[in-house]
Amino acid sequence: MRDRPFGGITVVFGGDFQQILPVVPRGSREDVVSATLSRSDLWRHVKVLKLIRNMRVANTLDAHSFSSWLLEIGHGRGLADDGTIQLPHEMIASDVATFIDNIYPGIRSPTPPPPDYFLNRMILSPRNRDVADLNAQILSMMPGEVESFLSVDSTVDEAGVDDGVSGSNALPPEFLRTLNPSSLPPGDLQLKPGCPLILLRNLCPTKGLCNGTRMVLVRMSRRILEVKLLGGEHDGQLALIPRITLAPAEGQTGFAFILKRRQFPVRLAFALTINKAQGQSVEHVGIDLRIPVFSHGQLYVALSRATNSRNIQALLPEEERDSQRTRNVVYPEVLVDVVGLT
Repeated sequence: MRDRPFGGITVVFGGDFQQILPVVPRGSREDVVSATLSRSDLWRHVKVLKLIRNMRVANTLDAHSFSSWLLEIGHGRGLADDGTIQLPHEMIASDVATFIDNIYPGIRSPTPPPPDYFLNRMILSPRNRDVADLNAQILSMMPGEVESFLSVDSTVDEAGVDDGVSGSNALPPEFLRTLNPSSLPPGDLQLKPGCPLILLRNLCPTKGLCNGTRMVLVRMSRRILEVKLLGGEHDGQLALIPRITLAPAEGQTGFAFILKRRQFPVRLAFALTINKAQGQSVEHVGIDLRIPVFSHGQLYVALSRATNSRNIQALLPEEERDSQRTRNVVYPEVLVDVVGLT
């Protein structure tokens, strides 16, 4: 038994090789594929059990057709020579304003939306920069005054590296505040009452405050945010979010120094990155594809967040809206054909 994996204990791995693979910072395609479970020494001990029913979509004829189409996307079938696929005409938004209005109708109304409004809607984009731009644009549409919360930033001196050097701590706080690594909240966090947020750290899992929890801002002060949780067993419950000190894991930022930031551990959640949205299902999904997907499984994940194909809106570059084509990135070598667990 000692020579068997996990001491002979049965372990269940859940996943889908059609979805986004492990992230390898600055890694090549070969590096990413090598980081998957199917390339592990454990793989020869794994027995594959297939789940074949899509539980995200309703049991209708349209849903079955949508589910089959998603499998084609996930396996990279039907690609043109340039690696693109054609999206259905009814999914294509004519412009940015229409795109936002279709996903967040009535966002300009002075009356606060109902509790499940933000729970059932999200916009997805491949890049953090585009997510930040969309969040700022939609926040400006909401009624109310923006309140800005500035972070307190510093750098961490590494023993034996920064000794006797005026180095990294000489960086001005104003410059540090402009840095926006994906694992940290913004240095200038702009909020309005009623805006949706996503939590970036595990604060109290027993009360539903986990990394990825979505919530709506109720009240705010310099030291605390009062929020209402969305979804799950804690749906509708109120919680308090304090400012905390955060530092990304080594190598996550690409900076030559370690950044330490004291800020509320939240980001706006009108829009999310496709990677951050894995595991969530909503009724209305917008996909900003003006910058196409760049990683295996991103398009499949984005399209499969919706429970109904009729509730998906895609925003393509202006020159591609007539052709309705967008890039789909799939690494066939990681798909053990039927290892696509759903």
